[in-house]
Amino acid sequence: MKRGMHLVGMVNPPTSQYAENWRNPLSRADWLSGSFTADLGRTLERGCFDMIFFADALAVPEDGAGDYATTLRTAGKGAIYLDPIAKAALVAGVTSRIGIGATVSTSFVPAYAIARQLLSVDHLSGGRAAWNIVTSTTDAEARNLGHAGIAAPGQRYDHADEVVQTVVELWQSWEPDALVHDQTAGVFADPSRVHRVGEGLSRGPLTLPQSQQGHPVLMQAGSSTRGRAFAARWAEVVFAIGDSPEAMRELRTEIRDRARVDHGRDPDAIRVLQGVQPIVGWTDAEADAKLAALVAQIDLPSALAKLERLLHAESLDPAAPATEILAAHRGATGSAGFEDMLAAVSERRRLTVAELAIEQALNQLHPQLVGSPATIADELQHLFESEAADGFIIMPALYHSSFEDFVNGVVPELQRRGVFRSAYTGSTLREHLVG
Repeated sequence: MKRGMHLVGMVNPPTSQYAENWRNPLSRADWLSGSFTADLGRTLERGCFDMIFFADALAVPEDGAGDYATTLRTAGKGAIYLDPIAKAALVAGVTSRIGIGATVSTSFVPAYAIARQLLSVDHLSGGRAAWNIVTSTTDAEARNLGHAGIAAPGQRYDHADEVVQTVVELWQSWEPDALVHDQTAGVFADPSRVHRVGEGLSRGPLTLPQSQQGHPVLMQAGSSTRGRAFAARWAEVVFAIGDSPEAMRELRTEIRDRARVDHGRDPDAIRVLQGVQPIVGWTDAEADAKLAALVAQIDLPSALAKLERLLHAESLDPAAPATEILAAHRGATGSAGFEDMLAAVSERRRLTVAELAIEQALNQLHPQLVGSPATIADELQHLFESEAADGFIIMPALYHSSFEDFVNGVVPELQRRGVFRSAYTGSTLREHLVG
């Protein structure tokens, strides 16, 4: 079977990766309404995306003093998060083919609740659900859930291994043919085919049989060394960030090799998708103008304030080398992989603090593709065919216009080249991910 490109749309308004999205005139401001989310699902389904997924965090991000004022005043990322399970259920009701991913934390949500919530969405959507597995990263999230503070990364991943193992066992606690529904014989379900899962995090069984695709797809985005090991063990879809084609290819190879060697998994069953921010114009010049307008809207003092909040720093020197500031505030974000990426890009591009602040406000230093549909398709096709990625997580600058530009312009170009589907051939998310 010919290998096909995969596309996933990441949704986390009101800012996404572009900090000024919420006040841009080309952006919708009704992100708390059901129609905002429903329209996104329909747009991405029209573009034959494999999946739409909803990011999440469990606290308004705080600065080093535990104050959330900067985040709220500037509409910083994480100022607003609707519950992703609710949004996933909404999209399930207004679409019929696109996969739907929801972020749920292993650190604070019981395994049984995770299993039941996500399998419910999987049933209601006809087998289109995915679980974006996160461990959470901040003390603010821990305190909101009744804990003194966030556990160390290694502890969080060890617990996540146990949670995911339990969730998968709960999803499989009903054998595929356990729901008999024999009205003549008067047998609803065969109890001999429904099992407990142990006495650890849950004993089971779940209150739901297996879904049309068996169980939700597992997705994970950790890029630290421990995160990569976790992905190799569990993930069917990996959300990766690479700052160069070589780094992308190295990460994909590492995860595939670890999955095969350490866990006996088929590496071709894993889809490593690179996050990118496309700025699409009908010509390259128009795209350059769009990018210039986005940059012009970023206010440097505001961008510096957001960077200070992110790094738990005070009075950053705009002219200082970014690498020095990042090293001095290592561990502030709670995400080692994210900080590794910031440091690598800052060193390679020799960014100052001011430049880092602007880039962080523009795209969070994720790879940015700027150009006409053909130009962006060229870059995506090259990365895909050179095996730097199995596909891409599309992160919009503006809602909904960036997704609409991509679906109306880039998707038809990829389809014309035969590297991306022109129609869905299966009904479940797992079927979309085959090929």
